[in-house]
Amino acid sequence: MLSTGLLAGLAVLSAAGALGTDMYLPGLVGMASELHTTSSMAQFTLSAFMIGMAIGQLLLGPLSDSYGRRRLMIGGSVVFMLASLGAALANSVWLLIGLRLLMGAAGGAGAVLARAVVPDLASGRTAARAFSVMMAIQGLAPIIAPILGGQLVGPIGWRGIFLVLSGFNLAMVAIAVFVVPESLPPERRTPGGLRRLLPSIAVVLRRRVFVGHAISMAVTFGVMFSYISASPFVLERQLGLRSATYSLAFAANALMVTLASLLNTRLITQFGLRSIARVGLAAALCGSLGLLVNGLVGPRLWATLPLLAGTVFGVGLVLGNVTAMGAAQVRDAAGAGSAVMGACQFLVAGIVSPLVGLGSNAALSMGIVMLICAIAANAAHYLLSRGGADPS
Repeated sequence: MLSTGLLAGLAVLSAAGALGTDMYLPGLVGMASELHTTSSMAQFTLSAFMIGMAIGQLLLGPLSDSYGRRRLMIGGSVVFMLASLGAALANSVWLLIGLRLLMGAAGGAGAVLARAVVPDLASGRTAARAFSVMMAIQGLAPIIAPILGGQLVGPIGWRGIFLVLSGFNLAMVAIAVFVVPESLPPERRTPGGLRRLLPSIAVVLRRRVFVGHAISMAVTFGVMFSYISASPFVLERQLGLRSATYSLAFAANALMVTLASLLNTRLITQFGLRSIARVGLAAALCGSLGLLVNGLVGPRLWATLPLLAGTVFGVGLVLGNVTAMGAAQVRDAAGAGSAVMGACQFLVAGIVSPLVGLGSNAALSMGIVMLICAIAANAAHYLLSRGGADPS
């Protein structure tokens, strides 16, 4: 039974990506200075986390089809907490990158297994509504995290932020232990364990409509993560916002994703999931194009903020619906399907993060990468996932 309490718990566990990135974003510039490294290398600590998330999900998602969801979720949450403590003590950028890779791999457990629990217990519009509720609750993380980080980076620095993050990780361990039940009983599990890893992934990759939804979801997330990764350098360094003001602007844009997810829970009762997703894809495409033009002519704060808000609002209309449509194609291998979707999502995030750091005009680089991702998202949706019916 997908109760509100369970959805809230799953949302917190799947917020590993937001917590692991957004809280220390306000300290990213200072971290680059303290560790005597470049902006691109500092942004690569984001990439390492995202690549780790991809690896962790690819491994743990299919394994959960054999061993169940709960034990792997608990173990991943514990390792995430310990790696966060280690990151606070890192004395070089390369050590920090390695620890961030481990953090991501462990954090991937919460993300992939939370998504797998939903199709274990629901399908169709019920699953889409559950994913939207999860994303609305989960959306509080990117609202709260940068505000908290912006307020704390001054007195405790980026190292202290990782210590605070480990406290949140402890709460995730408690949720995994006390709130989330086992959703996949033994009689529904697929035997084989690690031997079934590649075959399980191969099964879902042979389904064209699923692959289309997975790619569309991943590169739509790439639109948003391009902004997340570039935002400290665009809003702080290029447009002159203070760390505290930047965190408020970032939180306001994160609120747009939450509002879009809440709106989606109402829209899906009247409109098809595919139709709503297409509106979101169009909004992301138009907003990204506007940001590219804004970067070309010389970015202005009054133009940058509303364009970002409109773009991420469109992203919020895409992610829940495309995830639900993709999950409906692989209900017989929910763990493997969730793993592929999550791995694609975070691999794209890992790729775009250093790309937006290239060049001297951060706003232009951000706009270019966001637009490429938006075009790819629309192409995958209209070309690969065509012919798939809306889940009922």
